[in-house]
Amino acid sequence: MKYYFLCEEFLKYIDTNDIEISIKNYINNNYEILNDIYFTPKKIDKDKIEDVIKDKEYKNLLLNMISNLKNIDLEKTFANIIDKLGNILNYKNVSKKIYVIIGLNTTTIYSTKYKNEDVTVILLESSLGLEENIKMLLAHEYTHWIREKEIKHDIFESCIGERFITEGIACNFSEEIVPNNKKSYYCIVPDEAVKWVENNMQLLDKMVQNELYKKDMMYDFFYMFAKTKLPDMPARTGYVYGYLKVKKYIEKYSLKVKDIVNIDWKIILKENQGEIDYESHSRLCN
Repeated sequence: MKYYFLCEEFLKYIDTNDIEISIKNYINNNYEILNDIYFTPKKIDKDKIEDVIKDKEYKNLLLNMISNLKNIDLEKTFANIIDKLGNILNYKNVSKKIYVIIGLNTTTIYSTKYKNEDVTVILLESSLGLEENIKMLLAHEYTHWIREKEIKHDIFESCIGERFITEGIACNFSEEIVPNNKKSYYCIVPDEAVKWVENNMQLLDKMVQNELYKKDMMYDFFYMFAKTKLPDMPARTGYVYGYLKVKKYIEKYSLKVKDIVNIDWKIILKENQGEIDYESHSRLCN
């Protein structure tokens, strides 16, 4: 792994009495790379940056993060977490570039292209500077890295069935690594989104039944500000739906995420629909 801690400049030169100036200086000094790996891929207009920086809640969030990071060696922390995740998943054949940035708290962790290479970007303030949160986010992403390497199609855009299971595996691994939190914590959604999905599983099953091999509904299920086809359906419910489907599967067969991290998505969703039995599961996995 190669780590690029762009956030270190901000942390080194932070003036807690004028945090607004500090974040402006950090963005101005690093704008070219931040634009390539963050502002452009996340479609954040430059004219909106000023509003976020002035926001009182955002400034308080940064102050809390700074306080929590006082006794943390970020590079050592990241390296130790990644090493342990690889041991748990029994998979260390991963090489990634990870950029740790301050990014206006609009998202958490994601993959993007930078100089024609897939890289991972984590917004440090989304973790509040807490090791538990960093661990949860990296656990989620580690399963993506494995599936990206082992599965021969785009795990995010090929079809909605793949995306459900890819995200469901990631959310369940976060729970395995950092247990005893709310479901919404692992799915990175509001509590209301989890409740809605739990109360509407049959409706969603019917809704996606003929869509699993397509990607037409990717927007409805996975985009932050989606205007969904169902008027009361919250955004990003695909994470919850996938989490619950994978959860049901691993509990039924007493599995760990390492047992299914590179599983064919169809095995889980077809099995959930009663179309595949455990013997078939074992044969397809081996």
